[in-house]
Amino acid sequence: MNCAEYLVDYLIKNGVTDVFGYAGGYIVPFMDALHARQNEIKVHVCYNEQGCSFAANGYARTSGKLGVYFTTSGPGAVNALGGLADAWFDGVPVMGICGNVPTNEMKGFSGVRQNGFQEMDIVSMTRHITKFSVTPNSAEEFPEIVSRAYKLATIGRKGGVLIDFPFNIQKADIVSR
Repeated sequence: MNCAEYLVDYLIKNGVTDVFGYAGGYIVPFMDALHARQNEIKVHVCYNEQGCSFAANGYARTSGKLGVYFTTSGPGAVNALGGLADAWFDGVPVMGICGNVPTNEMKGFSGVRQNGFQEMDIVSMTRHITKFSVTPNSAEEFPEIVSRAYKLATIGRKGGVLIDFPFNIQKADIVSR
């Protein structure tokens, strides 16, 4: 199973039945994993990324479940910040999942604006409006990241979390736990 499939499986096993999203190139492996499990988890396609994050927020408020949204990289991830910030301020359990360029295309500390196509350091942008914001760097660490994100979103004072999901990590094979 790859990391995208693992994340979908984890969400389903933890009672997530609905996700809200807007398609884009760097989130396709996750979308494929959702499609493969369409009988167990429903994808609600929104008109824009901001709508996705607010829909997940509203869903969490009304259902009592974790609200989950997904976007693609760069401007797509940035467009969803309003709903994520709202989750932070109001203590609503929301998990944002945004695609990103492969890890080998990330600019890191090079000082350039971007290296990969529409690359965005969304973790830095969300650090102060989430309980947890992270970019996984390997498939080996991914299960622990998912578990931590889920727990932080749903335990204690609830709030938003963000998994910045690089394209190559989405496709990387892991051993399911």
